[in-house]
Amino acid sequence: MEKILEYIDAWVKYQKEFMESWLKSQKEFMENWIAATRKIQESMLSMGMVQEGPAKEILTQYKSWLTKMEESSKALTDEAGKVQETWKNTIEKQMDMGREMMKNFSELFKKAA
Repeated sequence: MEKILEYIDAWVKYQKEFMESWLKSQKEFMENWIAATRKIQESMLSMGMVQEGPAKEILTQYKSWLTKMEESSKALTDEAGKVQETWKNTIEKQMDMGREMMKNFSELFKKAA
């Protein structure tokens, strides 16, 4: 039974490390995507500074749209991060409970033997 508990401990440790890495990579990806969007916006707006007319209105609308997209992406990233963190914590608790159950069964079988 001790070998089984060692195996479960190793598996739980691997799963926790995976979940933490996955959560971190998702967050970094979204942050980088938002930064890239911001840079695209800045470069597009700096290309043609029109002072008047329809082109100025188009650039103003484009800037407004990109700003809204950036804000929406940031909000989505924050909420997705919260969901992922909750999911990660739930999985970790489930793994800990599984380990504890195995440990209790192991002790029960030792007493029975």
